[in-house]
Amino acid sequence: MTSLDPYADEELAELYDLDHASYTDDLAMYEQFARRAGTPSLELGAGTGRVARHLAEQGLGVAALDASPHMLARFASSVDAEAAGRVRLVEADMRAFQLNERFDLVYCALNTFEHLLTAGEQRSMLRCAAGHLTRGGIFVFELRPLTAVDWTQTRTPLELDWVRTEPRTGDVVTKMSSRALSPAQQLTTDTLIFDRVAADGSARRRLLEVTLRLTGRFELEMLVASAGLRLSALYGDSDLSPFDDGSDTMIAVAELEGA
Repeated sequence: MTSLDPYADEELAELYDLDHASYTDDLAMYEQFARRAGTPSLELGAGTGRVARHLAEQGLGVAALDASPHMLARFASSVDAEAAGRVRLVEADMRAFQLNERFDLVYCALNTFEHLLTAGEQRSMLRCAAGHLTRGGIFVFELRPLTAVDWTQTRTPLELDWVRTEPRTGDVVTKMSSRALSPAQQLTTDTLIFDRVAADGSARRRLLEVTLRLTGRFELEMLVASAGLRLSALYGDSDLSPFDDGSDTMIAVAELEGA
């Protein structure tokens, strides 16, 4: 299990899907960017295909790259036959890959960039993204600004996040979470507890820790420049409103330096 593949088995990929599949706020934004592109799009850290599947269902081509074979397998099993013809699955590390082609749109959704825990990992990923952009192409990625987290807390209390039914099994799954914070390292570590109860009353628990690294706005600008890119726009929401003091997300748009 690595920082890029915390959901490293079939059950954890299923739980990831149950946790995130219902989030749709950013789909229109990525579709808008993809429709401007003259090539299929490339998603880095595609997971179980939440965004890529939407693009394919809207008639758009997409290459979906992820380090986890379990995530990609779940994606493949969930996409319908017509949309599947517009999807190419790529099992690879987003810090080090070479597809020998270029894209008008490369994107990395839902804070996936935060799985990169060092500046070196971040630069490696940004250089890979830059190396796969066409001249005039854009790299769109989402991450949280430092101000999105209350760093005064050492650890947050354990909280109930949701109770949902897993469609495949009918199991009732309860998710609880607690967060530990390291301001000096700009790291958050979420302890995720998934309790599932089957129809026969049997219960199981899965425990997972996910560490993410936040990035400052001007730190981001320097990282992007170190990869041969320049930050051409910065938004504070998926409706592409300006990034400001009240924003709890950064949607960065970068393009090749000199493009």
